[in-house]
Amino acid sequence: MMLATMASTPVGLPTGRRSLDELASQVLRQGRWLRIRAHGGSMTPFLRDGDVALVTPAAGGDIRVGDVVCFETAPGRLFLHRVVERQGTRVVAKGDALISTTVIGLHQVLGKVQAIERRGRVKRLDTRAARWRNRAIAFLSPALSRLSSLAVGLRRFVRAVPRD
Repeated sequence: MMLATMASTPVGLPTGRRSLDELASQVLRQGRWLRIRAHGGSMTPFLRDGDVALVTPAAGGDIRVGDVVCFETAPGRLFLHRVVERQGTRVVAKGDALISTTVIGLHQVLGKVQAIERRGRVKRLDTRAARWRNRAIAFLSPALSRLSSLAVGLRRFVRAVPRD
C-alpha cells in the first residue's frame, strides 16, 4: 500500500515516519494543504515511489470516484489510493497496482491529491480532462491491476533469460 510521509509543511517536523504521518494528518485536519512524498508501489504507474503529491483537505461530499485520496487507517498510518466506488458514507479505495480494495469511512479521508510532481514536472489532477482520465482508471481498475501484475512478471522473466 502507498504509505505517505510529509515532504514539506509550514510547521516544524518531528522525527520518524510515524510522527511525520501524524503531523501530516493534523495539518490536513486543520484545513491546510501540504506536499507529501509517496512511498511504495501500490499506485504504480500513476503515482510512483518518490513522487510528491499536493494534498488539499477535502470534505466527504467532495470525494468522487476516480479521486486519489489521502486517508488514515489508524493514527499515524496514511495511504494514497484511488476511490473506485462510493457507498453512502463510505468509499472503496484501491491502489492502481493492487488487486485488493479497502473500505473506509469518509471521516477517514483527510484530503484529495490535486497534483503530482515527478522530476520537476507537475501533473494537475483537478482539470476536466484529468477527472475523466481518473474516472476511467477507476472503472478499469480491476483489469489494470491484473495487467500490471502480468507486466511485472514478464519483465522479471525477460531479465532472467540469459543473453548470448
